Amino acid sequence: MKQQQNKNSAGNAEIGSFPARLIDRFNSWRLGISVDAESVLKGFILALLTVFFTLLQTTLFARFRPFGAIPDLMLPFVIAVGTLEKEKIGAAWALIAAFFIDAAGGSEIMLLPLLYVPSAFAAGILTTHQFRDCVPTAAAYTVVTTFLRGIITFIIASITVHGITWWKIIKHIVVPEFFANLLLAAFPQLLTRAVLRPFHKTRSERTGR
Repeated sequence: MKQQQNKNSAGNAEIGSFPARLIDRFNSWRLGISVDAESVLKGFILALLTVFFTLLQTTLFARFRPFGAIPDLMLPFVIAVGTLEKEKIGAAWALIAAFFIDAAGGSEIMLLPLLYVPSAFAAGILTTHQFRDCVPTAAAYTVVTTFLRGIITFIIASITVHGITWWKIIKHIVVPEFFANLLLAAFPQLLTRAVLRPFHKTRSERTGR
């Protein structure tokens, strides 16, 4: 009788572990994001920033082009998200931002996910394990990713623009875009950091007590 009870208890433990395994699997799918009021608020703020930078890039800077090129505001934005929110959330949001700016017609480059996602992911990884989150680090991320953006621009222009030499592509398309991106990269970086920093403070730091 006692052995039968032990078998039943073991069977119940196995059955009871199945929902627990499902919960663990669900938690792994969430990329470490805790679903609470603060996370929802943070997601809402990120969505507003995405819309804001998209509208700014497709309206104001489509008319007033520094150096004759439309600056990419979304690239420094997703780098800031990856740096502050770490690599998984940064990469996930970079994918959303890439498709959003493409859908809005804010870029002629349809390969933005191939740039945004690795850039945000690498920024999160490097900031966590290698470099301190500071101005020189953010500047280095910006320069490197802007250079990679220029390479993609050159490749796309070489394929789509006919009757123009590679030197003219670099001089009239790649270089103006590179300096336009560098000129305005600090704005999305600083704004994103300003609105996300409070979420990384303790309750005592927020209240000043």
